[in-house]
Amino acid sequence: MNKALNLAQRAREMAESAGDTQALAQVHNILGILARSQNDPELACQHLEQSLTIAEALGDPTARIAALNNLALAYSSSGEIERAIQLTERALALCAVQGDRHRAAALHNNLADLFHAAGRAEAAMTHLKQAVTIFAEIGAEAGAPQPEIWKLMEW
Repeated sequence: MNKALNLAQRAREMAESAGDTQALAQVHNILGILARSQNDPELACQHLEQSLTIAEALGDPTARIAALNNLALAYSSSGEIERAIQLTERALALCAVQGDRHRAAALHNNLADLFHAAGRAEAAMTHLKQAVTIFAEIGAEAGAPQPEIWKLMEW
């Protein structure tokens, strides 16, 4: 983990010195993921908020979806389930516009978990069914079974 963190910090320095805002959005996203994996949701939220701000300024929907999803996971780790639901729903709306079914399925799956944590079983089941349906369609289109498509959670 330390090596990944060191490389991400180095990438951040390089992106900043090069003035590469696209890379900076991505590196803050990665730093947020790493902070969350080290059980530091506050630091994760700081990096992911920066990633989201940069992605919005760039008008990059793919980077916005990633930042929103990972920010939602960080807020969920902090116990802020309703905020996490709102962020995940925003990401899902952007996915619908882009037609990104794989990430939409992952977001539905994350929403199912969030609604379950919030005690909203009916909403959780609705999103779980949507995730399963989309993942199954993607899997059928791919031909041979690809169980890894079910593992997407953060990106």
